[in-house]
Amino acid sequence: MFASIILCTFNRARLLERSLRSLGRQTIAADQYEVIVVDDGSSDETPAVCERAGRSLPSLRYLPLGRNEGLAAAGNRGIAAARGEALLFIDDDCIAQENWAERLALSLERHPLVSGAIKSPLSSSIKLSHNISQFHPFMGRRAGVSLKSIAGANMGIRRALLSDLGGFDERSEVPDMEFLFRAWTKGYRVRFVPEAVILHDPARADLKTILRHSAGRASRMILLRNKYSSLLRTPFVLRSPDLILLAAPIIALKVTAGVYAHNRDLAPHLWTAPLVFAQKLAWCWGAAHGLRRDRETKAVRLGRAPILARSGKSQLRPE
Repeated sequence: MFASIILCTFNRARLLERSLRSLGRQTIAADQYEVIVVDDGSSDETPAVCERAGRSLPSLRYLPLGRNEGLAAAGNRGIAAARGEALLFIDDDCIAQENWAERLALSLERHPLVSGAIKSPLSSSIKLSHNISQFHPFMGRRAGVSLKSIAGANMGIRRALLSDLGGFDERSEVPDMEFLFRAWTKGYRVRFVPEAVILHDPARADLKTILRHSAGRASRMILLRNKYSSLLRTPFVLRSPDLILLAAPIIALKVTAGVYAHNRDLAPHLWTAPLVFAQKLAWCWGAAHGLRRDRETKAVRLGRAPILARSGKSQLRPE
């Protein structure tokens, strides 16, 4: 199948340039793929980066949105512009292995929804622990397994599946996972493709930044988990901000232990466990904050806002 690689970006020109170089070295035939860069309202050097990359990557198409519409909307714009039946997604802070597009596109001929492997730079303990915390299901697992998660940084979707589900939900702040949960309700599963490898090398390089990232993602993800609570069998403790904070050390310890217990390939990196544990604690804080903020928002809409919300104060600081 002809493959369309969709890359959504926003004000990360330096990282984007590195990613586009890797997409220009793919083993897939040049006439069998295109690269669509969706510029979600960048104000940096993104247009110039795309112009330079286009000189050595003739299939590159630059799609500026003019304003920041969010990841889900940007993804949908890329899908609408794509010509391929195989739609491959990669993030601008990722570097694709040379056979990445070829392996992911081949897998889509047999499976409608796939996700590739994610590697981490080993030179930074912060980046390694961050990748293990966020992407451990995609690091070094066996081929042919079905995953319970998906990585928007490295995934492939057959166009027919997107037509069936209606694309990404532009109201969602976690569009890749929201799409996955909708796919589950219709019986679709994620096929893991360990040969389709990307290196996730983000700009986040200090402990404070990765803790804030974990908390911020949790504040959005917890609402999605509760929306699909019957599908995911969300534990009751994750439906109450007070219970989450009370049980945070136990939750963080259990999840951290599971990360390494369920993936033997992470054994050489067991020393990162304290950093992963810290990120899971931050996840609990962020999840509690997300639930409280959501309750306050709903109370304001119903005219029953608590005193703290009416006064513009909050018990928890925003991320």
